[in-house]
Amino acid sequence: MGTDLHLIRTVRREFTGPAVLLDDPVLRERADEYLTDLVRPYGLRVDAAARGQSYGEMAAELIGALVPADEPVDLLVLAFAVHDALPGRATTAYLSHVCPGTPMSFALCDQGSAAAFTGLRIAGAHAYRRALILVVEQSVLPYDPGVAVPDRHRAVALLLGDGPADGSARVTAVRQHADVGPDDVAALAAAELHALGAGRADVSVVLGPGLAGIRPPPGGPVTVVPPGQPSTGVWWALPDRLGDAVAPRVVAADYDPDLRYLCLLAAEPDGGRG
Repeated sequence: MGTDLHLIRTVRREFTGPAVLLDDPVLRERADEYLTDLVRPYGLRVDAAARGQSYGEMAAELIGALVPADEPVDLLVLAFAVHDALPGRATTAYLSHVCPGTPMSFALCDQGSAAAFTGLRIAGAHAYRRALILVVEQSVLPYDPGVAVPDRHRAVALLLGDGPADGSARVTAVRQHADVGPDDVAALAAAELHALGAGRADVSVVLGPGLAGIRPPPGGPVTVVPPGQPSTGVWWALPDRLGDAVAPRVVAADYDPDLRYLCLLAAEPDGGRG
C-alpha cells in the first residue's frame, strides 16, 4: 500500500545494565513471582539474579529526546517481540502519559520483525497528524526461552507526520506478505525490491538479518544488517542510509523465518521525485 507518512526525525539508543525499576525489591519480587507462575508449567525456573531492561524506561528516554512539547503526538505504537523485565506493567499507557499529546497508544507483539512495519502500515492508513513508532528489544530473560534473544538492549523511535518538514523523508510504500515459505522468499523479495526501485544507482537497500542471503538487483549501496537485533536492526540502519548523499532513496526489507512474514518499506527525501 502507499502511504501519506513523512519520517520527520529518528533517534536510537543502546542501553547497558538492568532497568532502574528493578532496584526496587518489591517490584523485582513481583516480577519474579509473575514470571515463575508463567514458566512453571513448562518445567522452567526463574533466575532471580538475571535482570533485564524495561521498555518503559527505554522508550521514555527516546520520547524525551525526540518529541518536543509543542509537537503533540496523536498515535503511539510500541513494537516488540521479547517481553521486558516488568511484563505485568501497562507500558503503553505509561508512555502515553509521558508523551506530549497524551496519544492513543497500543503495543504490537507476536509478529517478530514485522511488528514495526505493521505499526507504520496502521499509521499510514489513518489520519494521524503525528505518529510515534517505538521499536524496542532487550537481551536478558530470567529463564531459558529455548531460542536466541537479542544481543543488546536497543531502541529506535520514528516520529512521523502527515506532511513534509525540514529534513524529512516521505514513506512511499509499506508492503507486507504473510505466510511466505522459505522456498518462496528469495523470488518474492527480489521482485518486490525491484518494484520498489532497488537496482537504481540512487536507491540504497537495507536488508534485515532474515534476508541476509538475498541478492538485490545491482545498483546503489546495500547494507545487510548483522544478526543479533531482529527487531531493531533494520530501523537502526535506516537513518544512515536516508542520509546518503549519492543514494538517498531507500528500500528496506526483512523476513521473519519463524512467522513467515516478508515486509518492505520505501522512502525518499521530501521533495524527491520517483
